[in-house]
Amino acid sequence: MTLDEAVEILSTTYQPLDLIARGLVVDPTEVSEALANAEEDTVEKFVLTILAKYNPQEITNGNNTEQQRPAEFSNQSVE
Repeated sequence: MTLDEAVEILSTTYQPLDLIARGLVVDPTEVSEALANAEEDTVEKFVLTILAKYNPQEITNGNNTEQQRPAEFSNQSVE
């Protein structure tokens, strides 16, 4: 699924966003880049933040791999 398709689905659904976002698999790097460039207080920024929660970007440091999630979700676990 493309990032544009995922943003469109989440922007227009009447279903719970977290429920829908869990099933939308997109490239985490694309999500991270789009989130960094999105304007504040927009539907796009809000939707990208939710997508980043369920599609975290992996960062490799030597032998360790970590998942980077938006600061808004740093204290929450993904179920």
